[in-house]
Amino acid sequence: MVNKEKYNKLYQYGVADAFVGGLYKGTLPVKDLKLRGDFGLGAPDMLDGELTMLDGKVYQTKAKGETVEPETDFKTSMSFVTFFKADTVINVENTIGEKALWEQIGKALNNKNTMYAIKITGQFDHIKTRAFPPVKNEPFPLITSIFDTQKFFEFSNTQGTLIGYHLPEYLNGINSKGFHFHFLSTDKTQGGHVLDFTGKDLKIEIAELKSFELEIPTDKDFQQFNFETKDNEALKRVEQGK
Repeated sequence: MVNKEKYNKLYQYGVADAFVGGLYKGTLPVKDLKLRGDFGLGAPDMLDGELTMLDGKVYQTKAKGETVEPETDFKTSMSFVTFFKADTVINVENTIGEKALWEQIGKALNNKNTMYAIKITGQFDHIKTRAFPPVKNEPFPLITSIFDTQKFFEFSNTQGTLIGYHLPEYLNGINSKGFHFHFLSTDKTQGGHVLDFTGKDLKIEIAELKSFELEIPTDKDFQQFNFETKDNEALKRVEQGK
């Protein structure tokens, strides 16, 4: 039984800027992640695919296309999860594409500076996803330098769930602003990071998240990582009093 105080809270392990900067080593076991939520997204150890959490179970969609449940001691380098409990439900019966659906959902997100967890279940005429292959040798490349190694998957006439979030501008860099979704088919054989889709008979469940917990990895790689300097002139002036 989940304590009701655990709902409406986003737990994140790791920092997006560090992850895209090459910190792909997993440092948090999946069994520990499950204590923090039952719904969310993550990156697998050494970047072999994508992680998705749904109904308390974690799934890894690998670069070769298979989707499996990793062992409980399998580790993630970055994840963000919540105990999902919807407060808004929208139904879309007609066929709709990704861009149009994001626009429609966006109108239902009343506060632009609020965090939202979003679950979309239904029939997908077409869906395109991707997964990154594993990396092996240090120093690990920036993620932007290995885009040409992404593996793309195209699925047709499949049922499943989009698991994701809409996050505000101020979390960008710590996480990723805007919509971010992974797909998991009902039979748990198809998945990946969502790039495009056309769906129908969709049930859209939205949970407004009220608080945010960031856990910082304690390993040497993270502690020594050089984050890009982000100057905020107004904040600097307030600190210096001039």
